[in-house]
Amino acid sequence: MDRATSLLRGRVIFVSGATSGIGRQTALKLVEAGAYVVASGRDSERSKALADELGASGECIKGDIAQQEDIDRMMKAVAARHGALNGLVINAGVAPQTSLDALDTETYDQLMDVNVKGATFTFARALPLLAKGASCVFVGSVAGRKGQPGDALYAGSKGFVRAFARNLGTSPDVLRRGIRVNVVSPGPTETPLTARATMDPAVREYVERLIPMHRWGNASEVADAILFLLSDASSFTTGAEITVDGGMAHA
Repeated sequence: MDRATSLLRGRVIFVSGATSGIGRQTALKLVEAGAYVVASGRDSERSKALADELGASGECIKGDIAQQEDIDRMMKAVAARHGALNGLVINAGVAPQTSLDALDTETYDQLMDVNVKGATFTFARALPLLAKGASCVFVGSVAGRKGQPGDALYAGSKGFVRAFARNLGTSPDVLRRGIRVNVVSPGPTETPLTARATMDPAVREYVERLIPMHRWGNASEVADAILFLLSDASSFTTGAEITVDGGMAHA
């Protein structure tokens, strides 16, 4: 067995928002590294397609982390089938487009119920299942670090994720159990979530000018950072943030 396929051998890892984009790429890479993946997603057809792709090395549970009962149901299923988790990837996120002057409570709740409340309670409900030595990775955004003009609410929600994850990673209660918590913050990345922007030549060019490497990232590059933080290669890393953004956060 080569090193790549034994990196996470025997570990059970839960990945939220796994049916597309960064989450999907992460789930597939974890399987390649030897893990058993318990994926989740809101869309029935995409959940089934991912389950078929994971095969005997994983499963996909339909669930929406904006719904507390779904989080509880998914974690009960994990406990019943696997007993414990060795890794947790809190990736699910949404980015509804609206201006502040047109903002309504429905749109606000749609964003915060997933990006903030959903992320918080996914961790809280998974925590009792995390085995000693487990690793948790939150997926944030460079917008939460640097700000994102015209998208203050999304940036604010990801700013919460960044602060929450980094504080959890240095919490005595978490560290006492040998659990590490970190955050990966992608920059502009080509995924279904950003499809509208990447297909607009003017927007694409504008964004590329903001990135020192002058290109968009891809989901595989973000998944590689997540894989690192889930592996023993990062055993002395906690409360940290890895930006996968072509240098954008520091430009």
